Amino acid sequence: MSFDSLSAINSQHEFDAASRDSLLVELAAVLTGHERVLLPLNDVVQAAGMVGQVDRGFREIPLELIRGSENRTRDFDASFHPLKAHLRDRWTRLHTLMDQGREMPPIDVYQVGELYFVKDGHHRVSVARRMGWPVIRAHVVEVKTRAPLDDVDVNPEVLLEVAEYATFLERTQLDRVRPEARLRCSHLGRYDVIYDHIQGHRYFMGVEQRRDVPLPEAAASWYDTVYKPLTDVAERHGLAAQLPGWTETDIYLALTRLWLDLDREGRPAGPEKAVHALLDDATSYAPRRRWAGRRRRRPRLVAARRRSRTGPRGRSARRLLQVISGRRA
Repeated sequence: MSFDSLSAINSQHEFDAASRDSLLVELAAVLTGHERVLLPLNDVVQAAGMVGQVDRGFREIPLELIRGSENRTRDFDASFHPLKAHLRDRWTRLHTLMDQGREMPPIDVYQVGELYFVKDGHHRVSVARRMGWPVIRAHVVEVKTRAPLDDVDVNPEVLLEVAEYATFLERTQLDRVRPEARLRCSHLGRYDVIYDHIQGHRYFMGVEQRRDVPLPEAAASWYDTVYKPLTDVAERHGLAAQLPGWTETDIYLALTRLWLDLDREGRPAGPEKAVHALLDDATSYAPRRRWAGRRRRRPRLVAARRRSRTGPRGRSARRLLQVISGRRA
């Protein structure tokens, strides 16, 4: 038997092994409730809000950071194991050539944050991962998004959080008026709370200045005079180190809530008091993920139409801004 024949047989065995591995991954997903599927590029871009593209040319990229696809999410799993029998012929031919050291053309990918999404070259990625390659040469087009995609372990909940942040930025323009601002909440729905804070701040600005204050202007003022001073206090006390897993924005939300609670109870209130109260009872104010322990399903990532906050929560936000700024009703 010739060397080429042996190589071809080996490629057939490798395809079968890769296919069996995909079944094991699927079984693990059923048992753990954590699906391992390729991320659809369209869902991610729709969630984060695309603002442009930049051609980054050719370079080697880590295979472990290739997590999605433009249009073939049903053919390969998240580890690029082949899922369909019709992939066998092309997969095994490529495996034979790559095993023999033949040079392959670069794949084409989109980059969003730190992750890559295959446009062309799915079989090459699958074979390269099977062969244990650490990197692969690619033509990279970076997709710029409104909301950054910082988390490399993207799941449906992370995409919802990114979508909420993109919607928040679209409404407030905070990323335009304060480019250095980077808010990150660990709990779905919290950007709506921050939006209420900004609206409350806007209301008092309008009363004091006797004019209709544009929302982006109010967002910039809120960031400068409310958010930053409070997070500076948190930084001085080293709260981030004492509250592992909390983001700066999580801490801000907990401190504002505590500050308001202390004031309502008639107790001494203020940023320092709120810090000490948080450290005394951090568990009650810890950010909790809504889907913890549940089987995750990919959501429809359609831009949400948010309600205007004129009810109790909106009034609570106004009261909070009154307390923080020392304004009178």
